[in-house]
Amino acid sequence: MQFCLDKHGEWVAVSASDDENKEEEGGENGGFFGRKNEQHVKKIAKTLADSTTWLDMLNDTKRNAMFQRAIENSMEKITSVKKRNAANGGVVLHVFDVGSGTGLLSLFAARAATGVTVRIYSCEMFLPMFLVGERVVRDNVREKKIPETSSIQMFHTRSEDVDAIAKHELDVLISELLDSALLGEGWLMVLKDVFSRELLRRDHFSIVPSSAKIWVQLLHAEESVLDVDVKKGRAALFGEAITSDGFSRLDVQCHFDSLEKRGRIRAISKHIQVFEIDFTNDKDWGRTEVVRCCCCSSSSSSSSSFRSLGLEINAVAMFWEIDLEGSGAFRLNTFPAQSYRRHWRQVIAPLECPIPLSASEEIPIQVEARIADDCLAFDVKVSGCGDKEKEKKKEMTMKKQKETLIETKQETCREKKIWLHIALANISEFWSSRAPLGDNVCGLNLTKANVLLCAKSVESNSPGYCYQSFKCDLLDELGHRYSTIEEEQTIFLWKSCELFVDDADEKKREEEEKEEEGEEDNKKKLRIDVDAGLEITANHVVFFFSDKSHADEWKTQPVQVARMDQELIGNKFRIIASNLDADEGECIRVLRK
Repeated sequence: MQFCLDKHGEWVAVSASDDENKEEEGGENGGFFGRKNEQHVKKIAKTLADSTTWLDMLNDTKRNAMFQRAIENSMEKITSVKKRNAANGGVVLHVFDVGSGTGLLSLFAARAATGVTVRIYSCEMFLPMFLVGERVVRDNVREKKIPETSSIQMFHTRSEDVDAIAKHELDVLISELLDSALLGEGWLMVLKDVFSRELLRRDHFSIVPSSAKIWVQLLHAEESVLDVDVKKGRAALFGEAITSDGFSRLDVQCHFDSLEKRGRIRAISKHIQVFEIDFTNDKDWGRTEVVRCCCCSSSSSSSSSFRSLGLEINAVAMFWEIDLEGSGAFRLNTFPAQSYRRHWRQVIAPLECPIPLSASEEIPIQVEARIADDCLAFDVKVSGCGDKEKEKKKEMTMKKQKETLIETKQETCREKKIWLHIALANISEFWSSRAPLGDNVCGLNLTKANVLLCAKSVESNSPGYCYQSFKCDLLDELGHRYSTIEEEQTIFLWKSCELFVDDADEKKREEEEKEEEGEEDNKKKLRIDVDAGLEITANHVVFFFSDKSHADEWKTQPVQVARMDQELIGNKFRIIASNLDADEGECIRVLRK
């Protein structure tokens, strides 16, 4: 018996023995993904849809192609070196894939080298994803998409607990433990363990990714961005955004271009490169880099308008770029791009002491950057011209703002009536990034990963059923399409508000009916007839619950977004929905009338 976390962060037992995991012998009723475990799998899938961007990452074709080519290049170089140094025996390459997930990078490595034996060791900590990876690898081996000279040995454990690799045996280390903050998934800790155990070969080895550069940009941000989006959200998860020695911890992600277009942040400086880190050498990771620059000089055309608006530098954003295999040919970055991306965003943090802008003189700025003590983020300290009186004043202001935030944190009593806000939408960004995985992701079959990453609420071949919804802040993620009423109308094609729960008497009546008829036969099911008034093309259902019924609620809170199985064109539809507030996810069907 093994264990994993459920939606509420509690450890629960799941069946995952070797016998149970074999697909041929157990049929649909056996194994972790069999019917006996169906409800538990659905709860996990719902949690992943709400809290991760795994699916969006695997649908990023540029990211996939870059990693594939970088791994191929790295293994080709190592193969050439080993063939030159080989005596008479055959060449064997040893590859370690850390945080392997669906096994995509391991499969890239298995296909990369020709004429040599490739032994790949992959590890994944999250049990449901490890089991999905086993299924994906098994499918691709069965379909002969990797050569017989390659083998993949998979471990459900942390990388430091994998003891199958001998000292100085490892040729290639690959991983995609990269988040929006670059280091938040523990990539540096993995490298420290690999270096301390001396797993890499002395004379030649390759690490993918091999290095990274960090840029920052100085900003003026609205108080709501810093107090709500950053400080309040971060404190609930990680603790304070400012370290005890005044550094801003960069690990809260945002959509930079969305905030900028809506005027919630203003860029004060250009991008400033502050740090470079070599993943192939752990000797200088503890350093602090200092960069000096000037902002808002008298020659700046915008400085006077900044001053008249009373703006100041009160926040910093971070962007990174990785060089995947050291040649500079295969790079990925988090700069705001032309194409939409959910899984790698930008990172923002408040400053301890805001710096006033001046129209009449240059403001000398000093930026200090370092890797945080826990190796999970970058810390940045931005200071101005050293006016201690101003800094003290700003510290008092921030302290007062913090106290105000705590005072306003009281919860309000909820009304008895609960409203369901629901809409049909056309969201091209999500249509691509949340698409189900197919059998040709860079030539590999990842369809088995859909059971967790792109699951339907029911196992049905009937048309119209939506995929499991995911939680989304539409203003944050789609602000570039949301700044005017006209742009909003290109997203929401039809909206409605339905009474979902009336009052205590209604709840009591429903509970009594459930006791009499049985819970399975009494799921609250809604049938909503849609008349859009004109022909529309819908591909998503968007919904949320609120104790208020007015239309502005769409812009005040996160929503659930369910991708339809196909785009529907028409003016009249029927939405059939049930289980909208269930842990295992809702069941939504959209039909054209």
